[in-house]
Amino acid sequence: MTSPAEDRIARLEARLEIEELVSRYALAADDRDLGALVACYTRDGVFDSLGGPVRGHDALRRTYRQRFAAFGPTLHTPHRVVLDELGPEDAAGRVSGHSEIVTEDGLFVVAHRYTDRYRREDGAWRFAARVSRIVYAMPLAELLTVTPGEPRARWPRLAPADADLPESLPSWVEFHRAPPEG
Repeated sequence: MTSPAEDRIARLEARLEIEELVSRYALAADDRDLGALVACYTRDGVFDSLGGPVRGHDALRRTYRQRFAAFGPTLHTPHRVVLDELGPEDAAGRVSGHSEIVTEDGLFVVAHRYTDRYRREDGAWRFAARVSRIVYAMPLAELLTVTPGEPRARWPRLAPADADLPESLPSWVEFHRAPPEG
């Protein structure tokens, strides 16, 4: 049996460990340290993004190797973690972030939001699932001229497409469905 103070300390430690996990992920991605990047996931961990979901360390390693081979240096900048659930062994949260990617065409910028499931495995917090959704992704020069309603997912060598967020969020839909207050 633990005391309330011990429970609070355990929750604070878990929160800090999860925030550090998010930062380690960004550094490993930028450093192209595939071992450290894959170690951020549970053995059955899932990453879901533009190419669809992949599961397990081998598939994660292949996916990240393929993606990073197409880019020069990157800078992944996570923002604060918002934990929606926090238990002793499982947690769920969201993280917004920005990435800068050097491509053959110049600087490419991405704003994204991760929806994460975390699980303690082998004594450490890891991603059980990480879903990346795009707010915008395009060359920096195009970002300066984008207007509302235009496709904001403009990946190199792919046709422009609608971004994932914020238009798909229930709060966004409800906001735009409501009549203006007068």
